[in-house]
Order: sequence, then structure tokens, then C-alpha cells
Amino acid sequence: MRRYMIQIKYNMNSTQGLVASPQNRAPQASVIMEKLGGRLVDFYFTLGDWDAVIIVELESDMHAMAVAMADVAGGVGNTKVTALYSMTEAESAMQIAQTIDYKAPT
Repeated sequence: MRRYMIQIKYNMNSTQGLVASPQNRAPQASVIMEKLGGRLVDFYFTLGDWDAVIIVELESDMHAMAVAMADVAGGVGNTKVTALYSMTEAESAMQIAQTIDYKAPT
């Protein structure tokens, strides 16, 4: 399973709903991930450009894209999905990069 970081930007209506009825959103996110054969690793609220970040494990990029699309279609606001790679995977990519003879345009 691949890990993904899904960033969430709540729209005004979603934010008003959270303020009017404070709630833990992690259980709902967990159920969604489990229905897709994955799992919720963690759920954070954040300061800055994004309101929340969830770390999930899902089978594929298509599953992650489906979550983002369902969030937006459900009226949450905006989402951004980032695939996460382990250090072992990153080292493998670095080794592959060593074999590429790329020259920038001049």
C-alpha cells in the first residue's frame, strides 16, 4: 500500500458547520479509507494554507484521486493529494537518477 498526504481546505460552509457543531472528523475519514481497502494513519488540523492534513494508506493513485474527488463533490472545499515515498524508495530513485545523462537546455 502507498501512503498519501491529503491536504484539505474547508470552504466557508464547511468551516461554519465545524464551528456550529465541533466534531472529530477522523472517524468518518477512517471509515472511508477502510471501505476503499486502506486505512487512516493520522488526521491533523493545521495553520497556514490548508486547514487539515490526513495521512492515509491506499491501494493506488486512483483510490487517492477518488477520495479527493469525493471530498470536493461532497462540498468540503479543496483538496491536494501528495504521494509519499519511503526513504528506501527515495534512495532507489536517487540511484536511478545517477544513470540518467540529462543536460539542461542552453
